[in-house]
Amino acid sequence: MAAVDVDFEGVMKGRHVTLQLQTDEGVTGIAYVSRINPRNTRPMVLLIEAMVDNLAGSDPTRTEVMHKALYTGQLGAALSGLELRAASAIDVACWDIAGKAAGLPVWKLAGGFRNRMPVSANWGLMPGPPRDKVAKHLEDVIGRGFRTVKAPCGLAPLETAIEHVRFIRECVGPDIKIIVDGNFQWGLRNAVRFARETEELGLFWIEDPVASHDYEAMRQVTDTIDQRTCAGEVFQYAHEFARLLEGRCSDYVMIDQDLGLTGFLKVAHMAEAHGRQVVNHLASEALSHGLAAVPNGLIVGLVPWGQPLFKQPMRIEDGEVVLPEAAGLGLEFDEDVLAKCAVA
Repeated sequence: MAAVDVDFEGVMKGRHVTLQLQTDEGVTGIAYVSRINPRNTRPMVLLIEAMVDNLAGSDPTRTEVMHKALYTGQLGAALSGLELRAASAIDVACWDIAGKAAGLPVWKLAGGFRNRMPVSANWGLMPGPPRDKVAKHLEDVIGRGFRTVKAPCGLAPLETAIEHVRFIRECVGPDIKIIVDGNFQWGLRNAVRFARETEELGLFWIEDPVASHDYEAMRQVTDTIDQRTCAGEVFQYAHEFARLLEGRCSDYVMIDQDLGLTGFLKVAHMAEAHGRQVVNHLASEALSHGLAAVPNGLIVGLVPWGQPLFKQPMRIEDGEVVLPEAAGLGLEFDEDVLAKCAVA
């Protein structure tokens, strides 16, 4: 296990805790967790170590058994906070082991619906940089094969956000899809205003326009506007997604790795029963397998801050990520990067 600070092409930095989980048979499963800061790095490492110790002697290929053991705390209470993130790393590593043991890629082991997924470039488009820099970034990601881009706009004044998205559409033309993230900032009135003033731009979706806990406001936004909405990225429990889905509060559902890959699949199937498609929040390398496994996977959001950790970057072709055919997650840590970027 190692905590590392890595930098993707000088434009996106991240601290991650990486895990290499080895079985008695010598099979190693890998995973990483993000959103780590200097104050919680050591607690995260200790939590993962303790959880791994508690699972000694277990069969990691029995992913439901492992998930149940990982996500049930003392006296049967649910985990919370950093515990969930720690458990998620072990759950993902177990899926990697299960895939390697079966000789199958995880996306195929978990359902195998498709081996390619549409992908969006989810970095470098916040309002603020000069327009020529924004235009250059868009030219770069489109040149790499992306056909969808994402702009987090919620922290900018509303007028600035509207003008920023209009400029993006001018740059990319009519055929590139644009996602806009409201970062939970707008509230009902401004969310509706934003949607109506950008309606002619044909956005792919508007994400998290209101506070994450305000299910009613999210439902009203979804019912009121003609553009599609997406929510769920901060939810850590199945009952939160159940309320979102039963209330028909968003058109699309975003799922984080905090639930583990096992929990991701549970929520994805729940969403399918409600006629909703799902997308990932972060952890693109692992959650792309979950999205490809199910019929209602919509698109992989690539946040590339974890890409420097691996020898194999995600393969992007014609607006899609091509899932690996290698057993497990098809990933291998770059040990030189881990050593060079290790946090003391």
